[in-house]
Amino acid sequence: MSASALCTAMLPALAMAQSATTQDLPDDSSGQLDDSGIGDIVVYGERRSLGQSAQKVPIAITAMDPALLRSANTVDVTDLGALAPNVQTPTAGTTPGFPNFAIRGIGINSSIRSADPAVNVIQDGMVVAFLAGSLQSTFDLESVEVLRGPQGVLFGRNATGGAISLRTRRPQRDFQVLADVSYGNFNTLTANASVEGALGSDAVMGKLAVLYRRSDGMYKNTNDGIWEPASGNPSGEPITHETGRLGKLDQVTIKPTVLFEIGDKHTLTLFGQYQRNNDDDTSFPRNFSPDKGAAVPLQSVYGFTPTAEGYDTNIDDGGYYRLRAGHIIAELVNEFEGGAKLTTVAAWRRVKLDNSVNFYGGPVPLFYLIDNPERSTQRSVETRLNVPLTDDELDLTAGLFYLNYDMYLQENRRILSAAVPTETFNYIQGAFDQDVKALAAFVNVDWRPTDRLTISLGGRFSKDTKDFNGAPLTLCGGPGLTDCGQTFYRVKKSWTDFSPRAVVNYQATDGVMVYASYTQGYRSGNFNSRVNNSADFSAANFTPADPEDVEAYEVGIKSDLLDRRLRVNVAGFIQDYKDVQQVSTLNIAGSAPIQTLVNAASAEIKGLETEIILQPVRPLRLQANFGYTDAKFKSFNVPVPGVDDPKDLEFSRIPKYTVTFAANVSIPAGVNDIEGRVSYDYRSGFDSDLANSPELRVDGYGLLNANLTYVADNWSLGIWGRNLANVAYAEAKGRAFSYVEWGGQPRTFGVRVTGKFR
Repeated sequence: MSASALCTAMLPALAMAQSATTQDLPDDSSGQLDDSGIGDIVVYGERRSLGQSAQKVPIAITAMDPALLRSANTVDVTDLGALAPNVQTPTAGTTPGFPNFAIRGIGINSSIRSADPAVNVIQDGMVVAFLAGSLQSTFDLESVEVLRGPQGVLFGRNATGGAISLRTRRPQRDFQVLADVSYGNFNTLTANASVEGALGSDAVMGKLAVLYRRSDGMYKNTNDGIWEPASGNPSGEPITHETGRLGKLDQVTIKPTVLFEIGDKHTLTLFGQYQRNNDDDTSFPRNFSPDKGAAVPLQSVYGFTPTAEGYDTNIDDGGYYRLRAGHIIAELVNEFEGGAKLTTVAAWRRVKLDNSVNFYGGPVPLFYLIDNPERSTQRSVETRLNVPLTDDELDLTAGLFYLNYDMYLQENRRILSAAVPTETFNYIQGAFDQDVKALAAFVNVDWRPTDRLTISLGGRFSKDTKDFNGAPLTLCGGPGLTDCGQTFYRVKKSWTDFSPRAVVNYQATDGVMVYASYTQGYRSGNFNSRVNNSADFSAANFTPADPEDVEAYEVGIKSDLLDRRLRVNVAGFIQDYKDVQQVSTLNIAGSAPIQTLVNAASAEIKGLETEIILQPVRPLRLQANFGYTDAKFKSFNVPVPGVDDPKDLEFSRIPKYTVTFAANVSIPAGVNDIEGRVSYDYRSGFDSDLANSPELRVDGYGLLNANLTYVADNWSLGIWGRNLANVAYAEAKGRAFSYVEWGGQPRTFGVRVTGKFR
């Protein structure tokens, strides 16, 4: 399909926007519905120091302000997928807390730690390199930007899918305390508060924000199920365990922020953050019995058939997730004569994670990842110069980027090895450490030959070097995780890339902009840290997958109509996806999964995105998102067991349709307001695995959410509910020793109180 055909086919759409400014966020009334029409959100998607209105940026970007994040009752970045079209933000499933984000059909569906993501998470200008602990809370943010499509020029490390950029709220000069407390079912308490103001001088402002979250767990662990005599359990007697709640949370996040105004031309902002999570294994595996499919040991060897429904499960051990993570980010902005601005962001981040994961989700201890230690430290610097080269005609953005991070992981597996439940195990151990250096230089020029026409040309040169030292997964001699005979193999490789960008946008009227763009994106080559041992093993087994590349063509329109009562944004795209890094999980019934990482295929991805806001009258605002992704393989370079022609396969974990409807209402109640929001989010069905196994297909599902709030000047009281219909859904499925589904949350509801004190 040509770009012109896409433009002709495009339907109306939205920019998910409610008014906000970066200077007045604590008092912003963007969640209120007033007579001024639909407001703007300031975004930084084109790396301008002062930001721009999202409606003036010629890229597909969904901007979210604090009012929308509160109204939608978001908790962390995994909730953002429901607010933008063609965006998936689940976790990986097999490992807790590890994102499995995809945008416009491009993502990764594995928790292989050594692989770079296809979607970058960026916090206050820092690219989060090691993804453990990257599922950030949405509290204390002044904006979120979801950039759809390859980010090959302007945004940090290259990414083929897109980027999610989080911007912490800057402290204000006037003293104030903000508090937000929510309590719901499952004994879930979420409390956050911030205190801010001048620190002895009007030129120094500080803020301390704290989040505490706890829960008894949303999942019910039972001893339900049918047991029959089998070789692994000749008596057929039930194998039981303790029951109760699973998914317990105990989380603390502390965020200090200090802003220094150095004269009239310079500012220094310091962002700190510390995270402490003492949780259950939050991957929430649940056994199920498909109508058809290969026999698995849990039933054929141990005689167990699961009967638990919905979010109930039968797990003998819930595992644990212990995270300690912290970072410091310094942003220095210098303004010079003539309007030039130099922005430098330096960052440091450290992560310590220990976890045990129940992979198979059943009552027999068939397969565990036990006591896995993970460590990472990163350092990064980006400096960016914005210069107006001529008055109102030519602007330059140029910069340098450096990222260095190291990571270490030891993967310990315990697998039941004999037909005697809970007594005899095999222990397997693998480990790796990897040092990564990423260097980049980028430049972009905006030329305005007329007041309404802008032509942008840019490019980015990148060099990535990875020094990988890995030991394959090897059977231990025992007892336990001893005598594992680990042998480390060191491999080092570098890759370079040049990614160009060209954008033309035309402001047809004050309220209508059209644009067309060509962008390349690149994801570095990656090593597979989950290589299995073999008799002829050598360093060659760690041969990395080469980089994948995306060429993206996009046309779009952004419009504010009917005196800003109607906002319609539309984007159509075609992406030529080459050297696709495909993680293939070979799920052989009765054995531990084997994962390979190869440049498996090339593909073409076409799609359409529509975002709409309509405010017909003051009390009512209607929103709608529609996303369509048509992803087709053009060639396949590796065989897929049981599949005659892999080109016919569907992309795994990518729904073809995403649809969201929402209605916000604000009703005057004397001098105060009553505000409400109802939303419905739908995802069409998709395949979970590369081979498109029918028994692992996830059915489409829709979630209904709502809240109602009484808003006064300095406080509010509300009730909220998520997944009100209590739909039982999964975000992924798998098969090894059993059939397992991951993800999804049952109906939750509660009350919420906010307050502001000055």
